[in-house]
Amino acid sequence: MRDSRLYAMLTGAGVSCPHGAPAWARHDEENFMAEARRHICLGFTEERYPEGTHICYLYNSDEERRRILPLFARHALLENEAFGYLADVETHAELPAAAAALDLTHALMGPADQVQLLTTREGYYPEGQFDSEGMLARLRAQYLQARAAGLAGARFAGEMDWALRGVPGTEHIIECESRINDLVKEAPITIMCQYDLRKFDGAMMFDVMNVHPVMIVGGHILRNPFYKQA
Repeated sequence: MRDSRLYAMLTGAGVSCPHGAPAWARHDEENFMAEARRHICLGFTEERYPEGTHICYLYNSDEERRRILPLFARHALLENEAFGYLADVETHAELPAAAAALDLTHALMGPADQVQLLTTREGYYPEGQFDSEGMLARLRAQYLQARAAGLAGARFAGEMDWALRGVPGTEHIIECESRINDLVKEAPITIMCQYDLRKFDGAMMFDVMNVHPVMIVGGHILRNPFYKQA
């Protein structure tokens, strides 16, 4: 089940509006935020979320991404945070065009020590194989480096299409996504994982939704009713 059926199921189930989701779909605020954290503006919603929010962005429109991603990046800089973006292209030479295609060029014009644009290979599987421990270590290091540099925090957004190319270790993605929810308790980096509903099947998407406390669907953000807290 790709794109239209899964997208229609999600938006038709009353989960597309952050203020209109049914009561059972909302997490109690005390459970959602285990400890007091700095609340940040994500850019594309008026509601402020605690740093360390782990988001799955389920999209089927690049036009929608061109609205959401630049705001997410720009507000990282406005909140005095480091920002990292992983684009699913093969080489560094392709990165400027990838950023421009998402209207990210201006948003990424921050100091070199605050903004990082890399390929998905560099960020997810630099040794040619996806490794959960390595991924978690890189995320932790990104947050700690930001804090050591005097920044308030860090946020990260990555494209996940690479997971469809048979990269060794991709069978561990869901496990890693689940473990990120523990990582952000100690290193509260705000993370947005982007999954294209036009490419991933429904079974994979349900697994993805099970391990993300917050989701974006239909361009709206909400606490995820499908999330299964470990």
